[in-house]
Amino acid sequence: MDEQIAFLKKNGYVVIPAALSATEVVELNQALDIDRQKYPQLWPERGEGGRSQSVSVLLTSTAFDCTIRHPAVLPLLEALMGEELCFAELSVMVRAPLDQEPSPPVWHRDKENWPEHPLALHNISAVYYLTDVDASTHCFGVVPEGLEAKMASPTDRDGTNGVELYGRAGTVILFNAGSVHAGVVRRTVRDRRTIHIYYGHRSQPPLSNHTIFPRRLLEAKDEAIRLFYSRPNLMTQLMCDNF
Repeated sequence: MDEQIAFLKKNGYVVIPAALSATEVVELNQALDIDRQKYPQLWPERGEGGRSQSVSVLLTSTAFDCTIRHPAVLPLLEALMGEELCFAELSVMVRAPLDQEPSPPVWHRDKENWPEHPLALHNISAVYYLTDVDASTHCFGVVPEGLEAKMASPTDRDGTNGVELYGRAGTVILFNAGSVHAGVVRRTVRDRRTIHIYYGHRSQPPLSNHTIFPRRLLEAKDEAIRLFYSRPNLMTQLMCDNF
């Protein structure tokens, strides 16, 4: 873990190979297929070469709960973020095969870097690869950025030095949401499937209103789990107050 933390300090991201077992990969892909078939209206097309994404899978399935606090990832998340670590958002994405030249990547930062945190982490994201990702497929790209640079609160979105991150299905990428990153789309005959989870700090405002937290998580019997989900966004709070 010390090596992983050191790598993230230097680059703003870290890769965890084989975080998911082969069985978990199969089960999550099956759950994804079922969800798309049953609830196609919750999987809108979002452009960028046939990208479809659902922010509602926690409402339609329990299969993805296991990825939020996965034992191969959670200890590192806790070490990086600190004792106020909490859940913020989850979505599942499919990038379809593409038979034409793609548009250039849209490099961006999801959130500002946060100098008040020892690692400048306002929010951290976990990207789970559910399919093999290599130079022949769509992939995730990130611009390495060291801690000293992040403490200066950079705002540029230059992807010139972006690194494409490859890995077998089951790989997880943790990255500072303040890092410059993009989905790198290319002509390919294979789809790419990913789970995107964001985490924050309980003392900070929610990241977004994309994901409604289900009651099974908000009202879990385990106190530590309830605390982990205790920073609901506005959409979740309205649901709890009115339904």
